Amino acid sequence: MDVPERWREYSCEEYFYDGWSVRGHLDERTQTWVIHALAEAYEEAEFEFFAVGRSGWDGIDFGYRKGHTGLWAFYPIDCEFKFMASTVTELVEAWCSSRLNV
Repeated sequence: MDVPERWREYSCEEYFYDGWSVRGHLDERTQTWVIHALAEAYEEAEFEFFAVGRSGWDGIDFGYRKGHTGLWAFYPIDCEFKFMASTVTELVEAWCSSRLNV
């Protein structure tokens, strides 16, 4: 799938090209959709954040930031970001194996 024009300001090519935007990823252990299909993704325009997944904790979402590479965790209470992984694949593998946390 090509990156829709609306999302081209984000470095999110892998999310679209590798099919994550269609299938998402469910962490079986926690029963959390770590990566969502595009229908569930959203933009926090005020923070220039394209949310494509969730941590399952305190409303912390995973996504892309304008002007930055990789995937980030967005902490809505503090309006802060934490770098999580370079790619969706890396995020999913590390998160689902508990090598990564928020």
